[in-house]
Amino acid sequence: MSTHHTSTDDTNSRPKAVLFCPDCGHESGLSGDWIVNKGPERTTHTCPVCDATVEDRRRPKPMLAP
Repeated sequence: MSTHHTSTDDTNSRPKAVLFCPDCGHESGLSGDWIVNKGPERTTHTCPVCDATVEDRRRPKPMLAP
C-alpha cells in the first residue's frame, strides 16, 4: 500500500533552492535577482536590495585531462 501526500500552495509557491539575505530578509531562487560575481577563484551572491553578501563560495578548480 502506498501513501500519497498532497502538496499545499505554500510548498509550491517557493522554489527548492532559495537564498535568504541575512541582513534584510530578501529571498529569491538561486537563479533569481541576486548580483553574481564570478571571479577566478570565488563566486559571490550579493543582495540586490541591501548589498549584503549572501553566499561566497570557492569555485572548484577545473579538472585537467590526462
